[in-house]
Amino acid sequence: MSTKVTLSLGYGKQLSKQKIEVPDGEPKPWDATVKTKVVGRAVPRIDGPLKVSGEARYTHDVRVEGMLHGAILRSPHPCAVIQSIDLSGAEKAPGVRAVHAMAKAGDRMIFAGQDIAAVAAERPEQARAALEAIAVEYELQPFVASTRGAMRDGAPVVHAAAVEEKRTGADEPGAEKAAGRLQGNIRPGRSQKRGDAKRALRAAKASFEATYETQCHTHSALETHGLMIRWEAKDAVTVWASTQAIFGVRDEVAAVFGLEPAKVRVITEFLGGGFGAKFGANAPGSAIAKAAGELARTAKAPVKIMLDRQEEHLCTGNRPDSIQTVRLGANPKTGAITAIHVTAHGSAGIGTGAGVGRNASAIYTKVPDVLVESADVFTHAGPAVAFRAPGHPQGAFAMESAIDELARQLGRDPIDVRLAHDTHPVRRWQLELGRERFAWNERRREAADLRSRNTRIRRGVGCAVSIWGDFGGPDARVTVSVARDGKVAVKCGVQDIGGGIGTVMAQVAAEVLQRPLADVRVDIGDSAFGPGVGSGGSKTTSSIAPAVRNAAEAAKAELAMIASRALEGASVKRLKWTEKGVGVGRQTLSWAELCKAIEGEAVVATASRPRTYGAFPKSFPGYPTPQIAGAQFAAVEVDTWTGVVRCSEILALHDCGRVMNEMTLRSQINGGIILGVGYALMEQRVLDPGLGVVLNANLEGYKACGIKDCPDISIVLTEVASGNNSTGSYGIGEPATIPTAAAIANAVGDALGAHVRSLPITPGKVLETLEAAANSSSNSEASK
Repeated sequence: MSTKVTLSLGYGKQLSKQKIEVPDGEPKPWDATVKTKVVGRAVPRIDGPLKVSGEARYTHDVRVEGMLHGAILRSPHPCAVIQSIDLSGAEKAPGVRAVHAMAKAGDRMIFAGQDIAAVAAERPEQARAALEAIAVEYELQPFVASTRGAMRDGAPVVHAAAVEEKRTGADEPGAEKAAGRLQGNIRPGRSQKRGDAKRALRAAKASFEATYETQCHTHSALETHGLMIRWEAKDAVTVWASTQAIFGVRDEVAAVFGLEPAKVRVITEFLGGGFGAKFGANAPGSAIAKAAGELARTAKAPVKIMLDRQEEHLCTGNRPDSIQTVRLGANPKTGAITAIHVTAHGSAGIGTGAGVGRNASAIYTKVPDVLVESADVFTHAGPAVAFRAPGHPQGAFAMESAIDELARQLGRDPIDVRLAHDTHPVRRWQLELGRERFAWNERRREAADLRSRNTRIRRGVGCAVSIWGDFGGPDARVTVSVARDGKVAVKCGVQDIGGGIGTVMAQVAAEVLQRPLADVRVDIGDSAFGPGVGSGGSKTTSSIAPAVRNAAEAAKAELAMIASRALEGASVKRLKWTEKGVGVGRQTLSWAELCKAIEGEAVVATASRPRTYGAFPKSFPGYPTPQIAGAQFAAVEVDTWTGVVRCSEILALHDCGRVMNEMTLRSQINGGIILGVGYALMEQRVLDPGLGVVLNANLEGYKACGIKDCPDISIVLTEVASGNNSTGSYGIGEPATIPTAAAIANAVGDALGAHVRSLPITPGKVLETLEAAANSSSNSEASK
């Protein structure tokens, strides 16, 4: 059953009255006419003092009585068959309380870093030393470490049989799943198709074709993967985990050890980052939960395993690389793109998931003929896993670069080309706003002038756009209670990945109940607090915030009944709520007086949110939910003598529905941009092709952004009133990082007059691009 309500929906000045069907019992959604007092404000994180003082307890910090330390022996070879394993040396080592075999003789190890055996000891150094006492004999086998090498005929085969594709809560719902049969090391995936792109390309009057490559990108969260398991009984455990999915860990631990989920309690008080890699109890390439649980059971003591930085690079996941050939057909007179064909291959190591998102198929909807074909290529490397907008940064880099290169070929402004083919109203608004605020036209003229004068230092600007969806759902249940002493408590088993969801929960409850934010207590990070959602897919805020509002509204309705009785039967509908209390006319009750009238200890209400019931302004393709738009503009300086690129400025324009907390929202966008800058210019896992091992499995050789690498960042929040849930909130975690590298690449292309077609954009690649452009120009002159 549902009720029709009329809401003011839209964005900017583009607002209109629209009728939305709201499920019965759902409060009227906050629309553009609702002016909130607490929600939307720039509020510091309520747990900020704990974090800056060092009092916050991350999983790394957890200590319990009798705790042992675990460590895992890993294969040093990219491909080898185990001939024998002797654990006796470790069993006799000082301080060792338990040893567990994770592989056996005859097993084929297929990447360097794969689990062999685990030990638990009284001290971490004893556990690591005991690994040295384990004797393993290997028979080495041929391997392939590069994506192109794995695609060649006769390459060593990574998997002899079909590979099951695993999905995590961070994956885009409705994402294409690999479906083709294994062909050597290649498994074709499903295509995204509209019309007949191959036919349209043959008929095109003008065409453009280029191949773009992106690197393997590791998550590098500050807190590494890890957990501690304590057996409470034969059929019950408590798990302290560094995870972005408390209930994912609960279910996986229950499945691994044959337990009822209700017998598994998972605690994550604070989390030091995840970016998509921490959805399960085990790491993508390491069964750490299985090892810790078995060791704990044997030792009859809690066992904690926290991976070190090298292990984090070897076996906990990464963003797959990609090789994408983009073909565009166009009409040179009108500038219309008539066809898009993307052929993509990428390696997720021994795993799957090397897609390229929906940048080509779902943004440029005016292009009639589109085909995106993607395939997984298996190599002897650690498996990939969801990483902040899986596939989309790769797809954005290739597609947005190709759009810019086609615009250069046709002599057109790349923003105009985008506007001519994108029908999404918010993204079009963002592009026009960005063009004005970034002084786009003036800066492009300056870039052209510097190129014409062949100056050493060049400057350029670029832009790129993104697509994501609001994937919030009804999985979480939130409890709001108001006690007789007036205190408000909000509880849910969701974990805070670092985005500040606890603060948003407090704001929503404070808004509904009209209480000071300091009077609202939030309890999260424990499965005992009730079902939550995994923090991924940018769905946390849009799943949790509406559930908080719905529970708070239910509690408020019960308080209204209490007030009605206390005010001599005053009509509930006539009650006026203020920060001081509630009343009708001159009859009033202070908040304290109202709460003292509660029968029993407290008013308690639990609620979730229904499935999305609106989709304004346009649904995400293949999924009935609003589409989240984004656009970013980048400015760069390039030293043409050394090839060094510096990104000096980013302007980010993003939609996330109604802003819940401007401060934490801007912080998330800043973080996404900084990650994108690293992806564009520095970060790259280096795998030795001759040895099959990672050469930079640390944060010294693996270059992530430091403070001096960060550009000046400006953010424009393009709020949208969607009417899709009771708060109108979306998420922003993924969208903020999708277009950054593409925008920077396009800015470099503007500065040089030629594109660097692979990431990261290193000095060597810049110099090679300049040399190739000079040779091409010389050849063109010579042929005249």
